[in-house]
Amino acid sequence: MEIYIVRHGTTTWNREKRIQGRTDIDLDDRGIRMAEETSRALKDMGLSFDLVYSSPLKRAVETAKILSPGSGVIADERLIELSFGKYEGEKTHLLPYFGREPARYNEEAPSYGAESLAELLDRTSGFMKDKIEPLAGSDLKVMISGHGAMNRCLLMYIRGTSDFSEFWGSGLQSNCGITKVIAGITPNGSVRYEMQGECRTYYDESLRIDPASLLKE
Repeated sequence: MEIYIVRHGTTTWNREKRIQGRTDIDLDDRGIRMAEETSRALKDMGLSFDLVYSSPLKRAVETAKILSPGSGVIADERLIELSFGKYEGEKTHLLPYFGREPARYNEEAPSYGAESLAELLDRTSGFMKDKIEPLAGSDLKVMISGHGAMNRCLLMYIRGTSDFSEFWGSGLQSNCGITKVIAGITPNGSVRYEMQGECRTYYDESLRIDPASLLKE
């Protein structure tokens, strides 16, 4: 099975470097164009999806609908973005430890009224076990449309790690960046994941917002 993990297109809050979390923000014009250009590229590649899962937040659902027109988007609450508590709406540089010390952020998040990374990993792992792994080894192509932090936890699960000091891995996924993963079955019947391309983008570079800038404190 092929899994395509996508981060939503940009919003006004992305451009303003504001923490979105579960605040339900629409795509902006740039985000729509990113998704439209990506959709055309996927069509030119002959890539279509048998199943499309999404966070229930509008920016992720809108992205999924543009990337896979005509598909029924299945919203799953376990794919919603991390809750940042009292920091939602604030500038990203005000969020303590999130970018540079994610393991410490995980420990201190409850004091901000926020969800911990451990809680996020638990619910995203549940989604993978419930919805994705029963399909491993099939010929299906599945899209998951989500968010920066949530997608990182999906990838932590796929890589088989729970070390939050490594939470960011290769970094925050670009808006409308696509990470491809193959889910197969080993001879003993367990699920095996293989990364085949991380955070590829298919739109004009002039549209890109540097994701690293969103993690600076």
